Amino acid sequence: MSRSRGSRGRSYEGESQNPLLTGVIFLVVILAVVLIGWGVWNYSQSQAIKTPLMVGAGFDVSQSVSREQKLRGVAFLNKLVGTVLPTRTPVKIWRYAETMETVHQSRPIASKELNAVSRKMIENYMGHWGTRPDKVMQDFQRYLQQLPGRKAILCLFTDGECHAPQETREIANQLAQDPQVVAVVVGPVLDKYRASVENEYYAPLNDAGKLFVFGETDAYDALDRLKERLHALEN
Repeated sequence: MSRSRGSRGRSYEGESQNPLLTGVIFLVVILAVVLIGWGVWNYSQSQAIKTPLMVGAGFDVSQSVSREQKLRGVAFLNKLVGTVLPTRTPVKIWRYAETMETVHQSRPIASKELNAVSRKMIENYMGHWGTRPDKVMQDFQRYLQQLPGRKAILCLFTDGECHAPQETREIANQLAQDPQVVAVVVGPVLDKYRASVENEYYAPLNDAGKLFVFGETDAYDALDRLKERLHALEN
């Protein structure tokens, strides 16, 4: 009988320790989650771009540009705003063909704020014939004067066709020499225009290391190179 009572006593004592052990494990898990979360947040903060930036985005809506190409440009801008730029970076958007017009200007918190703009003003809009990126580039220069304390990125979302090569190259040369301008992105460029984009129309920007061209499949590669360029500004 005494042996039986002793066995029950030891079993009861072990059971009484389980809640305490469970509580300790729970606290350890919570502490680990907090530390991991802090580490992730701290790393993301260290990787965030802190240089004040501004962005201009010109969308080629001429009849040679397909809706799929426009969507690639929209996706690039959304990725840039949503994952690279500091919150509330000023963004100005134009659409252009033979003529140019401003369709949006704001300081978005997230890329989804631009969704309505892209749907109504870009994706389903078909402009006239003609491709004059120089008109967007001229207005971009005026935009620079409004925010002189910020480094600037210009995105020209186009298939690469250009009906004003001399004017475009002239303004490209001016932007290449402007210390406020840190990058000019051109794409999604068709293969048949890529050599002209890099070596003729925007050659001064290419020579200055400011030109980032992408085609039908390498948009994310261009975005990664742009990130590296922006991170270099932090040092």
